[in-house]
Amino acid sequence: MARRSPSAPAPAAPAPASRGALRAVLVLALAGLGVAAYLTWLHAQAHGGVSSFCDISETFSCGKVATSAYSVLFGLPVALWGALGYGTMAALAAWGLAGRRPHPGWPAGLLALGAGGAVLAAVALAIVSEFVIGAWCLMCMAAWTISVALLAAASRAVRPAGVRAAVAADLDALAEHAGATGAVVVLAVVAVAASATLYPRYWENPSRGGLPGAQPAAPVERAAVTEAPPGTVVSYSDFLCPFCAKAHDELNQLLALRPDLKLVRRQFPLEMDCNPLLKRTIHPGACLLARAGICAEEQGRVREMDDALFANQEAKRPLDAVAAGAGLDVARLHACLESPETSRRLAADVAAGMRDGIRATPTFVVGRSMFVGSVPLAALPPPAGAAPPAR
Repeated sequence: MARRSPSAPAPAAPAPASRGALRAVLVLALAGLGVAAYLTWLHAQAHGGVSSFCDISETFSCGKVATSAYSVLFGLPVALWGALGYGTMAALAAWGLAGRRPHPGWPAGLLALGAGGAVLAAVALAIVSEFVIGAWCLMCMAAWTISVALLAAASRAVRPAGVRAAVAADLDALAEHAGATGAVVVLAVVAVAASATLYPRYWENPSRGGLPGAQPAAPVERAAVTEAPPGTVVSYSDFLCPFCAKAHDELNQLLALRPDLKLVRRQFPLEMDCNPLLKRTIHPGACLLARAGICAEEQGRVREMDDALFANQEAKRPLDAVAAGAGLDVARLHACLESPETSRRLAADVAAGMRDGIRATPTFVVGRSMFVGSVPLAALPPPAGAAPPAR
């Protein structure tokens, strides 16, 4: 920034920032930090297959938003970026309320810039939620509301100088301390880059589920009541569960490498209408899809229907269209869906899952051990005829 000549008149000192407005910004930023921190935790929980209080329906589901491809930006959860932004604004507001400031209006201009950026981010995320993900996160909406309130409070803080004058004054103050400003920027960039490198990428491997640092899938402490026959993998799944879709793709790859394995499919839809284990429905419509998966068996199109139903989590086509695309006779499908035998079969699958202590999907039973998320290769028996491992 150009220096003023000695003869040039000094610009008028910016008006002091409203302390009441700065206090409001501080309170709102701290509230936003708390919401963002909770959303960061919820993101990890959702990728571990754990639902939250705001998983109300397919339309309002924090878990569905958290497990979408748009919940991570540059190697970090979007919620964590929000926490960094709110934390920065809180620190600036606290500085503005302290005694020593670069100028009386500090840092109203920077707060206005930050709040404006937060509102733009909220608008972008709302558009993605509505038109791309097809679901809304109530806690995300709370954070967006806080961002709008922050912008209103920051707008009061820049009065009467105005946003442009307040921003110019804050930037001049930063330029006058260019060395310190540069050092802070470099440290911030290094810290963010290190965080993006070291932060556990649990979203890339659903078998790691739970909080950051959780261990890979391992047998639960209590063995399954049902013992799977040798060479058999029993799968408990839900066609609306995003982790089940990922595990389904992994399982297809495993079966291609190990054709000697036998897969036993059991439906465990997370909907109260057909699953008495649940206290509330997590995936509305899952019972109907479970019956459709069972009905595919009588037409010999199990693999095709499974693939089509899991792929339809994103496409959201009507069931008839999915079934026709998988090669099923739609009229026979409808008759089967209404059959009491189909309901009995679904009830038997759910009852088996309850006996085995299923608490999340997908869960796999190998022998008498249960695995959540995926099947570790080490848990599988060697292929028939394979030489025993060297001792």
